[in-house]
Amino acid sequence: MKGIQKLLALLLFSVLSLTACQKSDDNSNTNSNTTTPAAGTWKVSYFFDKQDKTNNYSNYTFEFGANGSFTASNGSQSWSGSWVTGVDDSGNKFVINLGGTLPSALEDLVEDWHIVKMDGSTMHFEHTSGGNGDTRVLKFIKI
Repeated sequence: MKGIQKLLALLLFSVLSLTACQKSDDNSNTNSNTTTPAAGTWKVSYFFDKQDKTNNYSNYTFEFGANGSFTASNGSQSWSGSWVTGVDDSGNKFVINLGGTLPSALEDLVEDWHIVKMDGSTMHFEHTSGGNGDTRVLKFIKI
């Protein structure tokens, strides 16, 4: 009788072990991140580069066009450029390009940013410098 109980316990343990390791068929993606900014006007809600520099952007608004166009404006001047997404170093990247003579605040945005979060109301990017390892943080909110 004890032999049968041991055999049943072993069989039950084996079945449970095998079913616990089955691969899930659920391919649903619960990640709300996208790689395309929502159309509309955005503001920088946070910018960190060795210190909080968010105030440098208080007068700026940003437009991200669906076609990859990018415009920065401070009310009296505007600068045109582009944005593009891609994959680099196994991570999603968001690249901002602006040409011409730029204020230093806008020069700081011209970078290939790692996408941390991107949805219809917020964008959170980070860039780690290859030289000294400092991490810049850039966050936009839709207004």
